[in-house]
Amino acid sequence: MNIIGIKELQTNPGKLSKSFSNNEYMLITRRGKPVGVALPFSSGLMEHGLQPWMALKAFQSGDLSLGQLAASLQKSKVETIEMLGQLNIPVADYDLQEDLDAVEKLLAS
Repeated sequence: MNIIGIKELQTNPGKLSKSFSNNEYMLITRRGKPVGVALPFSSGLMEHGLQPWMALKAFQSGDLSLGQLAASLQKSKVETIEMLGQLNIPVADYDLQEDLDAVEKLLAS
């Protein structure tokens, strides 16, 4: 999630369009306090509704855990995992090579 202050948004509106181009949402703040959210228009927004769509985007970007997403959607974790599978959203996102490198480093010690 990107965060931008009102003054910065006024002087650099290109940041907002860049965020939209990257299919990201942006939290808009005034004096450090949230005042709004700007998000790109997409078919997902219309099909799934704003609140669930925002929660899914926050989960994808790592801002919400699986448990927080499930609570937000008022579903069990199992139901949420099933829904993520239907939407082709990975439940876990990690780099296998990074893990293998870490194990190799530990074994070399």
